[in-house]
Parts: sequence; C-alpha cells; structure tokens
Amino acid sequence: MTVIEASLFDPSLRLVQRFLDDDPALTSEERTSLAADEGIQTHRQALDEADVSADTSAVVVPVALPNHLAEMVRQRVAVQDRNLSPAPLPGLIVRIDQAVGPDGPLGWDIAHPFVVLLSEPTEHPDIWYGWLMSSETDYAGHWDLLLEETDQTYDPLAAMVQTWNPVHLYVDAISAPLGQLSPERLATVRELAQDLGGAQPDASDAAPGTLVQRTTSGDHLVLTGSPLGDGADPRWRYQELYFEAAGFVRTMARKALEHLAARQASSWWESVMTGLRTAAETAGITLTPVTAATLGDEAAVAAGAEQVHRIGEMVELRLLPSTEGDAVQLHLVLAQTAPLRVGLALGARVRQQALLTQAAPETDLFAGADQALTFFIRDEDDQVRFSMALGKVSDPH
Repeated sequence: MTVIEASLFDPSLRLVQRFLDDDPALTSEERTSLAADEGIQTHRQALDEADVSADTSAVVVPVALPNHLAEMVRQRVAVQDRNLSPAPLPGLIVRIDQAVGPDGPLGWDIAHPFVVLLSEPTEHPDIWYGWLMSSETDYAGHWDLLLEETDQTYDPLAAMVQTWNPVHLYVDAISAPLGQLSPERLATVRELAQDLGGAQPDASDAAPGTLVQRTTSGDHLVLTGSPLGDGADPRWRYQELYFEAAGFVRTMARKALEHLAARQASSWWESVMTGLRTAAETAGITLTPVTAATLGDEAAVAAGAEQVHRIGEMVELRLLPSTEGDAVQLHLVLAQTAPLRVGLALGARVRQQALLTQAAPETDLFAGADQALTFFIRDEDDQVRFSMALGKVSDPH
C-alpha cells in the first residue's frame, strides 16, 4: 500500500530531477516542499555516494523478461496497433499524463498517469463523465469491475473500473487512448454503477484478493472483488487513496469549466454590444456614443464612453456587464419629453418594465446570459419604438 500511495502522491521523478539540478524555474514553495522530502534527500545522498568509476568492460548478459512483464508489453503494443483516436467517445479508455486547461498546460506535477473510462459528455461538450480506472486488481472490491478477455485489447493500466469513483474529465487533457469498450460492455459498467445506490453487500462475505463472478441488477455477468470487510481490510485504505487522487482530475475539470464559462460569457457580452448596433441599424435609428458624465456622477465613475449610447432621441442606455460577463445591467435615462416604457420580455411575456417620465427619468433592468430576453422601448400608445434581442449564451462548438 505504501508503494501505491507513493506512486499517486510523491513528487514525480521529473520534478525531483529539476530540484536536484537546481532549476531556477521552480517556485519557492516547490523548493521548500521538495527540500523537506526525506525520500528526495535519500535519493540525493545515494547519487552523491554512487561509484561512477566502475569497470564497464564486463560483458552484459541479457535477461529475459518475466512472463507477466512480457504480457504487459504485448498488450501495450497491441493497443498501439489499434490506432485508436483520442477523440472522446462513450466507452473510450484514456490516459492523462499532465494537467491541461483551456489555455494549455497548468504546470501541476503528476507522478503517475491517471486512467479514465469515458461514459458520456456533460452539458458542456468539453467535460465528460466517467470513472477512474486502475491496475491493482488484488484490491478489487464489490463495486470494481474487472476487464476480461472479451474486452481486449486494453492497456494493463486499465485493468479495473472503479465504479465507486466517478469523475468529470476535461477532454483536452487526454494524452492517449488505452482501449475501447463495446456499447454493451459500457452499458454493463453503467448498470453496476447504478447498483451502487441500491442494496449493499454483506460485509461478512469479505475476502480481500478474491474475485467474484456475479450478475448486475439487469442480469449482466461481471467479474468483481468481494465486499469490503472491517477496518482491517486494506481495500478501505486503497479506496481512500484513489478517491483522493481522483480529486486531481475533478479539480482540473472544475477549473476548466469555470474558465470556459467565463470565456463563453465574455463572448455573450460582445454579442450584446454587436446586437445593439445591429438593432439600431435595422430600425433606422441613430445610435450615438455619449460620455458617461451625462448619466450622473456615479455612472461617470464606473462606465466607459463606449458603453453609453443615445438611442435616437429617446433614451440614453448604459450597459454594465457583471465581473464574470454573464449578466448585464441596463441603466436607462429618458432623453425626450414624452414618457416611454422600457423593459425586458421573454417572448410575449414582459419580465421587467418601467415607465420613464420627467418626474422619474431613470431606471435599471437586469438580464442574464441564460435568459434569452428582448429589450424594448414603447411609447405612450404602447407601440414598439425599438427592440433588441439580448440572445442567449451559445455553445462554443
């Protein structure tokens, strides 16, 4: 178990070597952490004490690979020969070697590659749902599904699906495909994952290291481990380690989604500004940029002139995006003598509106990127004088 924990959480050999080479690109936090690592200090001492003057004249006798290692190499080569595409598909098994965000590598250290079985995309096409996979079948539990001969060919790293350990994955982080499950087999994995929320197995049937052939709720045959036993069962610790490690993949997806949402919202805000100009041109109404000072001291502080416009001679409109760009405040000031009604509608239904008069010449309206509202100006006879679709944040794909 110590070896598994080290492979998941210890600094990578690449990072260790950078530290030993005194890489100036390392941050002070990284240097402090690595300097306090006992394993690294032991490694450095071993390098310092190594005898590099050894006699190299001796004949090197090749040693045959043990059978289990030779089989792993064969499987890995067979996967490469399949020439699978890394493009996300349901049932695709993928490897993640580095942390990647929408703007490229994040610079996080990964000592051991992660393996994920993809199930389906979420509402955002760049974020997929799936399960973490692992190779240590000796630690299989009741909810770990082992791949079998009929699932070939797959990489040895992907021997077991942890249906108890679901993740979201940012697909641009995919480094390589490691296998592809059939639709029927993927359906079985999904079914086992759904069974996890039902009746739980009897802990008295625990037998660490033993594999069990059983059926899912839909009568699909699966090979799993036995139920987890008491606190002495080492598989509890195994699951704790892998659940914590999976947090790396989840965090990467969450950060990517936040970034993509902000980018998407920014695109929506730009479309609002374009829509304003297009609507005025279509209606034959002059759209005139004005200085923010005409809207009062408070407005003058916060707005740029490019965000304040006079729509014909009717109103002055100031558009204020939220910090994230996913909402907008419309500050309106009456510019003519006659009253006007301004508002936001969803289809034929008015969601917000206000009457601008000489006595009450200003108002604020609020719209979100997910609402698909239309801004309107109506006169005293309830005739539409101007309208602009604010649109809805669109799929970047």
